[in-house]
Amino acid sequence: MRLLSVTVLGTALVTAGLAAPAVGQATATGRGRITVEPGAARPGQRVQLSVPGCVRPRDAASAAFTGRAPLDGRGHGTATVKREVKPDMYTIEARCGARTVSGRFKVSNGLAWPAMLTPSNDL
Repeated sequence: MRLLSVTVLGTALVTAGLAAPAVGQATATGRGRITVEPGAARPGQRVQLSVPGCVRPRDAASAAFTGRAPLDGRGHGTATVKREVKPDMYTIEARCGARTVSGRFKVSNGLAWPAMLTPSNDL
């Protein structure tokens, strides 16, 4: 009976975690939005940025990034989260021609569900 309870609880936790979104959407001000993948980044991790509808995209910046992230012609770019950054919500600003789109994203020390489910060679 105990094995059944543990199995049911484990299945429920995994199902709930997989139902959580894998892509984070920064809360943007003004027109458009900034999308960050993965949704909750860890210190030292590279993240993918997307600013749909960004006309003449230039770059994106955040106090959590190691530097400015250039955006390509479609408004996509890659940034690296600083290793020493503390878990919190951080602002991102993307320059799109004469307009600036801003939003926020989360830095967390925790692992995302897909990373927890990936087998490790460390065992």
